[in-house]
Amino acid sequence: MTSNLDPDARSSYRLISLAARMVQRRQDDALAPLGLTRAAVIALEGLAAGPLNQEQLADAIRVQSQTLGRVLSRLESTGHIVRNRHAADRRQMIVELTGAGRAALESAREAEINAYPNDPDIGWKVLHAELAKFVRALPAGRDREVVPFTVPGNRKDHRTGAEHRNPHRPGRGTGRDAGRSTGEWGPGRPGA
Repeated sequence: MTSNLDPDARSSYRLISLAARMVQRRQDDALAPLGLTRAAVIALEGLAAGPLNQEQLADAIRVQSQTLGRVLSRLESTGHIVRNRHAADRRQMIVELTGAGRAALESAREAEINAYPNDPDIGWKVLHAELAKFVRALPAGRDREVVPFTVPGNRKDHRTGAEHRNPHRPGRGTGRDAGRSTGEWGPGRPGA
């Protein structure tokens, strides 16, 4: 079967794939001295605005609850999170960042930022807008293991009902699909 795909598009697909691998490698290298993985940082980011139960967190960061459980176990063993029984529903575990977890998250954010190229000629807003269009154009439902690269947005605290604004959420145009990237929760990847 022959493809009607423009040769420039094919070249761009290869470039996107190469850039993703390079960014992920740089992130891995930046996070390794902190004892963290990209999966762990995504989970910590999901808890930045306040505690959630495991299912809520899995939904917020778009992974399976069972896969997330392994990451949370590792984060709990290193003191970055605590899990406590929900007062009203003893079957649920509420996951919350500890002080060490917040400090690790801030260190991870800085390490990741320092891993990105600091080239003033890169049009980051244009790049973001074009990649967001690309992601939105992908067929829905094909990539169930895709996880967000951006921080989950504003949400309500399940205990108090207060809305938490996440100060690290990117601006307009970064809807549910706009910030997606493949992460450690892909097929055959360990997740922690």
